[in-house]
Amino acid sequence: GQECGQELEEQVLIKALRINTLSKLTHSDTAAFNALIGDVFPGAKVTDVAYEKLEEAVMSVLAEEKLEVLNLQVRKIMQFYEATMQRMGVMIVGPSGCGKSTIWKVLQKALGKLGKRIPTYVMNPKSMPREQLLGHMDMDTREWFDGVLTASARKVVREPPDVKSWIICDGDIDPEWVESLNSVLDDNRLLTMPSGERIQFGPNVNFLFETHDLKFASPATVSRMGMIFLDEESSDVRCIVSCWLRKQPEEVQMKLSGWMEDYFFQALDWVLVQDA
Repeated sequence: GQECGQELEEQVLIKALRINTLSKLTHSDTAAFNALIGDVFPGAKVTDVAYEKLEEAVMSVLAEEKLEVLNLQVRKIMQFYEATMQRMGVMIVGPSGCGKSTIWKVLQKALGKLGKRIPTYVMNPKSMPREQLLGHMDMDTREWFDGVLTASARKVVREPPDVKSWIICDGDIDPEWVESLNSVLDDNRLLTMPSGERIQFGPNVNFLFETHDLKFASPATVSRMGMIFLDEESSDVRCIVSCWLRKQPEEVQMKLSGWMEDYFFQALDWVLVQDA
């Protein structure tokens, strides 16, 4: 009985370590981490938390959207789902074209198939001045004008508790605006506006951030959030091209496929060699 209990405890501990660590690691570090787990827990079963119905829904969405099924990307979607359950704020970090938007869009549609509607509010915080994003007060009339983010915040707090909402900031993370969200992303879940008004969020709200790097984010911001890290290994040019081909008219798919092989990939390889 004691051996059985210890084995179960090891499995729970390994699951917890993998859930909170794997999503942040690069492709090469993942292999090193798995080897480390094998050294620390020799012979223990290595398993992850399984969401069978959600995984089936994800596969269904990928088929409907004519997207390639990449095991690594499916794992990242599951890690992203787990992060949204644990944290108020979740960052998806990676270079352009690695599938950051695909991850949240596929998960949103998959949860929709399971009867969970997720309203989303997408904005690029760096595309507008701080006053337009977070709101401002007219100093002459003392009248408050909501910004894009604060207007979205008012909408999400009006949703029923069983409806999950995502506020998505797609763009560079800049201390000028993200530091204003520190009290939102910690246990307080409280947004204080320059007018003194406060908006209290429930556990049914997530702030998601899509960015290519975190060099301007402070430790205070990064430590508050869950992180999903994607690199070049998370996607593949051939996968992107084959997805694009499947969305073209059937009568031209064969010709396009031949041209891609003969010209596009050769040209791309040449460009990559020149850059190197």
